[in-house]
Amino acid sequence: MKTKGNHTNKWIETTIPLTLNPGKTKQLYLCRAQAKILAFANNLLPFKTQVSSALNFHHLVYKRFKYLGIHSQVQEAVQRRVYSAKRARTFHQLPMEFNFPRSGNLTMSTRGNPIVKISPLKQRIALPISRDGGWRRVEEQMKGGWTAHSCKVFKHNRSWVMHLILRKALPPTQEVEGTIGVDVGRKIMAAITVNHPSFALVEQYLGKDLAWKQHQFQTRRAVLQQYAAQGDKRARRALIRLRKQEKHYVQTRCAQIAHEIVCLAALTRSAIIIEDLKYLRRLWTIQATKGNWGGKKIRRSLNRWSYSLFHDTLTRIAQLHQIPIVIVLPHYTSQTCSHCGKRSKRSRRTRDLFSCISCRFTVNADRNASRNLSLLGQLKLGLPFFNAWSSYLPFPCERRTLCSSVSLAEVCSTTSYGVMSSSVPVD
Repeated sequence: MKTKGNHTNKWIETTIPLTLNPGKTKQLYLCRAQAKILAFANNLLPFKTQVSSALNFHHLVYKRFKYLGIHSQVQEAVQRRVYSAKRARTFHQLPMEFNFPRSGNLTMSTRGNPIVKISPLKQRIALPISRDGGWRRVEEQMKGGWTAHSCKVFKHNRSWVMHLILRKALPPTQEVEGTIGVDVGRKIMAAITVNHPSFALVEQYLGKDLAWKQHQFQTRRAVLQQYAAQGDKRARRALIRLRKQEKHYVQTRCAQIAHEIVCLAALTRSAIIIEDLKYLRRLWTIQATKGNWGGKKIRRSLNRWSYSLFHDTLTRIAQLHQIPIVIVLPHYTSQTCSHCGKRSKRSRRTRDLFSCISCRFTVNADRNASRNLSLLGQLKLGLPFFNAWSSYLPFPCERRTLCSSVSLAEVCSTTSYGVMSSSVPVD
């Protein structure tokens, strides 16, 4: 968030990888600049223990290392990265960060080819950019209102790569009529409940295949690790490919689930209510240490849980399409009955079953939590309290809803809520 006077401007960022094609002379210059920046970062590590804030760290080290000849903006970026790396003892690789237009610029050459100009060592050089699929995506994004904000340049597999960061300002969000409670879990990625005064509850389970697919990846990884421990080179290469496959699968599924939730929110003019799970792994570690519970399988399952990726993806896509996001505390949402409001640990019979000891209301535990989140969102947004209980599904099942046969781009171009131009690409 950027504030200027009484005006507050919000934006959203996206990163696009691009391939650079520098000549031999410029490659030597980049290698020398990267080596100097890496040595500078390692020299900063002993000074971290002498200060207690990032500002004091800047005043302590900025003038001491100014003689190295590194650009001031690049030097400040390295200082922030070093101070934020709390557990780092040494750096083996560090990207060079450039802000536009202070230490870099994205422009076109006289022949009409894309180039990026950067200044790592106070001498600005121009690096040509490959006109591949990445650059075509940049051109499409810029037609939709995105602007180049900064970039990161580093060496990867004997080639130079640039991560271009694009930024786009967002208009204020629209008024809402209902809420969508999103309960994020390990077994079911997102259990959603749409609470709207105009129609009955729309409830759905999304992402049940994600945990099962990750378990398959883990089983295959365990077999390959046994062969790799015996010195099999093919198994090591297969492990690298498997890691990339799992990463890409999880990112794709999180984006698909987020798009479907945002599509439903745009159709129903609803706000998305999600839990604040920022420190979940830390709290689980503390409880496991005190109570001496939890084994290897539980730790693996928790580490595979990509709730942070899903939260960031959902927030980014919702902000891009002007859908309000409300973050609430997750306390007791799984122990409170969404029908009568009574709270008890005994109501949570099993991991999947919730049966209230007061009113005997039985429902899936994730669905009960999503209903509670939707009600909390009503209270936080100040909406008139409404509660339409006409759809009870005690067991998980995939259902087709009104958003199953329509895309997010069609919704935003045909509805009055969150109207956007058709040239804006769907992320």
